[in-house]
Amino acid sequence: MKVLMVDDHALFRDGLRLLLSSIRPDAMLFEADTVVDALSMLAKHPDLTSCLLDLNLGQERGLPVLKRIRLESPDVPVIIVSGSDDPSTVRACMEAGAMSYIPKSLSSEEFLDALKHTLEGKFFFPHDEDDIPLSSGLPNLTPRQREVLYALSRGFSTKSIAKELSLSEYTVKDHISDLFRILGVKNRVEAITKTNLLYLRPQ
Repeated sequence: MKVLMVDDHALFRDGLRLLLSSIRPDAMLFEADTVVDALSMLAKHPDLTSCLLDLNLGQERGLPVLKRIRLESPDVPVIIVSGSDDPSTVRACMEAGAMSYIPKSLSSEEFLDALKHTLEGKFFFPHDEDDIPLSSGLPNLTPRQREVLYALSRGFSTKSIAKELSLSEYTVKDHISDLFRILGVKNRVEAITKTNLLYLRPQ
């Protein structure tokens, strides 16, 4: 596991480093305090497992920070770690491709649980679906496609999805291929972040 921490507060990075080391002692940790430094790290380590990103880095603030990193390194999952938990900001980050959003305002126990959750490749956002204004234009999916995509959002493998839904692995692979085509994406992370499926429960 290789994790990049991007935050302009050294004290917070120190605390985050201790948490990450306690969760995954084997993880390789990298740090940056500006977008330029973050992009340099991403270029040097294209195999990063995840990027923990604060939205406010000195003079560089907001969604442009996330969008710039996503543009330069689209295959690296970005987890927002922010002092804001405003639903509109959370939604905007979801739509811009953030894999998860962890507010710094969470209690220490909640923050640790959220961090563990995301390091396992699962998705975390701080609000219930009713609290976040939904975007329009999502594609129409069949109930089965919705079930498969929701299982993907929980980090299930193809084999686990087949077992969960009582389907063959070949059928699940066909559903996943169809979903990628419908959504115009290339991988699971893109599919889930594009449709914000943490909030779309099977009907």
